[in-house]
Amino acid sequence: MSIATRPALEIEYPESDGQPMAETDLHRNWMVWLIELLKSFFAGQQVYVSGNLLIYYVEGNPKKSFAPDVFVVKNVRPDDRRVFKLWEEGAIPCFVLETTSRKTGHEDLGPKMLLYAKLGVREYFLFDPERELFEPALLGYRLVGGGYMPLEMDGTQ
Repeated sequence: MSIATRPALEIEYPESDGQPMAETDLHRNWMVWLIELLKSFFAGQQVYVSGNLLIYYVEGNPKKSFAPDVFVVKNVRPDDRRVFKLWEEGAIPCFVLETTSRKTGHEDLGPKMLLYAKLGVREYFLFDPERELFEPALLGYRLVGGGYMPLEMDGTQ
């Protein structure tokens, strides 16, 4: 076989980053409950809801990925996936929620927030089920002009 007719090497996009799914039972339980609640809300629509699934955002570079705790992508089929590749789906998440904690708060409010803004995620929420970092337990942000602006939260339980 000549070089010209050899098939291109296929790039592998791993299905796991080797990181644990959640920090505590409480965080995992909230994550699963929120995913199921959103799936139920969007049932019958072209909306994909998932969480803790690797999302690849640069074709050809499997190191460029993230795995939000909960996310929603509109105008794509709701079928199960092994990974989510933005360039194949033709869509990005419109909503991301991270269940945050003392261990993850710095990353959630720093590098993740910057990446999500850069990619164009319209709404970003942080949920602190143990209220270790902030009160109220839910913070929301909307993308405005390339950066996130905080949403008014009413503080109800």
